[in-house]
Amino acid sequence: MANTNILDDFEFEDNQFFEDGNEGEVVAKYYSSMEAEVAAARLRSEGIPCFLANTISQSVLPHIQFVLRLHTRPQDVERAREILSEAAAETSEFKPRSSNREMARIIVLIIGSALLILLVRIVLNI
Repeated sequence: MANTNILDDFEFEDNQFFEDGNEGEVVAKYYSSMEAEVAAARLRSEGIPCFLANTISQSVLPHIQFVLRLHTRPQDVERAREILSEAAAETSEFKPRSSNREMARIIVLIIGSALLILLVRIVLNI
């Protein structure tokens, strides 16, 4: 029986990267579509063919958080993971100037100062 579901019946004429029946191997998983697209672009720039699974599902149903899977050919898995780990190491060196705790202290000081000024003005006007 032929598949009549248009969403599952794609016939690609000449797939130069993936053989028939080979869906590749999952190299990485992402929750953010932007992060997944950047990782895929990084691999493609290094000459590693790859594709993302679940991108359409996430765009059609954005309120449901899907896991986006980055697939490559089995022979490219090790090299792809090396490239992605290098990129992760480069971004882990970035450190924000202040932590969340320091930012919370600054906000508390600003709010406390504003309340103190208001209290002093109320007391002096009475």
